[in-house]
Amino acid sequence: MNFTKYVFLVFIFAQTAFAQSAWQEAWHKRERTEQIGMKVLAGWSLANMAVSGIAIGQAQGSTRSFHEMNLYWNAVNLGIAGLGFINTARARKRTAPPTLSEALEAQKSVEKVLLFNTGLDMAYVASGLWLLEKAKNQPAQQDRFRGFGQAVIVQGGFLMLFDLTNYLVHSRNAPRLQKALDHVSVTTNGVGMRWEF
Repeated sequence: MNFTKYVFLVFIFAQTAFAQSAWQEAWHKRERTEQIGMKVLAGWSLANMAVSGIAIGQAQGSTRSFHEMNLYWNAVNLGIAGLGFINTARARKRTAPPTLSEALEAQKSVEKVLLFNTGLDMAYVASGLWLLEKAKNQPAQQDRFRGFGQAVIVQGGFLMLFDLTNYLVHSRNAPRLQKALDHVSVTTNGVGMRWEF
């Protein structure tokens, strides 16, 4: 093999490795972002549970209902964060590097879930407002509806900010994958990597 062919093969190998490392880096960035998100959610949940757990003993009326709903809501949030930690721990044990297809699918999936969750969060805030309105017409349950409504608005508002922020952070990862995908070409002869000189 002459020197020119050797240099060309090394160059092609290096470019292929670079493209593969681009989508693997995008994969790992998505995982790190998910892990940070679960830490934020767990921290928020634990802080809310601590404050509401202490305050509920001395609270009365709608304030007691507010802290009661905070405890329920954040117990669920803490469970979701725990499942998120388990999923990221399983992903880190993966032995084979991700394929470009897997990286693209994971990226699309996390973005769809976060947008869907943002819509749910808006519904939570709306349901909290509905509970506040209902409190006006239900004197016997006024404190309960008002406290629950306030808590649902606070928790839904936090989750809306949380999910939307996560979506924006994750969406910055998509161009890395797009750049790797730009080097893939499909022809009648097969699939290959291409570079323009």
